Amino acid sequence: MNIVEYRTHVDALLDRLRVAVGKPGEYAAHYTIAQTPKYLLQSAAGNKMRQFDGDYMNDPEEGRYVVDVMIAAAQACTHQYKSSFVERFTKLRESRLLYSAYRKATFLSCWTITYIKPGFEDSSDSLNHWRFYGDDGKGSCLMVPLANLLPIFPNQLFHVTYGTESRGGGATAAERPIRQLKDGLTTRLNAIRRSYGNAMEDLEEVIQATHPLLFLFKSSEYAAEREVRSIVHKPDYAAASGVLFDQREPKRAYIDGNPGLVSNNSILYFGPKADHKHAIEVMGLSANLGVELRVFVSSMPYR
Repeated sequence: MNIVEYRTHVDALLDRLRVAVGKPGEYAAHYTIAQTPKYLLQSAAGNKMRQFDGDYMNDPEEGRYVVDVMIAAAQACTHQYKSSFVERFTKLRESRLLYSAYRKATFLSCWTITYIKPGFEDSSDSLNHWRFYGDDGKGSCLMVPLANLLPIFPNQLFHVTYGTESRGGGATAAERPIRQLKDGLTTRLNAIRRSYGNAMEDLEEVIQATHPLLFLFKSSEYAAEREVRSIVHKPDYAAASGVLFDQREPKRAYIDGNPGLVSNNSILYFGPKADHKHAIEVMGLSANLGVELRVFVSSMPYR
């Protein structure tokens, strides 16, 4: 497998993980602070999601799980410099700044797939998500029909795949994205040129070709989240690349999705410890924008 064939292999994995349709009753849920819905609904132009740089993720292993697969592929290959490949991948994993490792910036937003049955719109939030992502139950949760989210992030929504173990899975094991990535990597590493200088040069091309998959693999401990992510790659943090910075100190880099995020048939929850007055304010703002938004305060038991 040459580098062109390997890039095609990665593109095929991306296409497989890309979200193409939203089924009836399928919602994408985003847990955040209580003030976010108010900011979104103050104007039609501002009704859009900020996608923040991947180095702000609260899990320090984010962006590193795929490198574990790269290390496993290097260990499985037969190239004479396999130990140097493992050493290079290990250094890649240990980099504290992903941009320093790849010379590319990745921006994303995270959503949990939730099925809502008619009649259960008032009680389809998640206690665990309030604890981990919803400001300790004081925040909000925006649920957008998945079909409505697709034009907000055109060709940018992907399913996350969980676990980095390539074994198991029975008859379908060979079809698992993790297995296909490892097998493709191993094949490419075996075909790398044989002199040391050329081999390490080819290895850098492999690293860059694998970069688009960086945030699509996650620990199996999070599998219950059924996450989809909007993912956009930028060459740098310049305004000319569409990157903005917020007002926090230090300022955080982000890019905007398309407007129209909070759409008709969206559902909004405020957490079990949130002030219910947030809900009343948001209902007024959504009515002014002509957005048919259902708003609830969570009844989840929360200590």
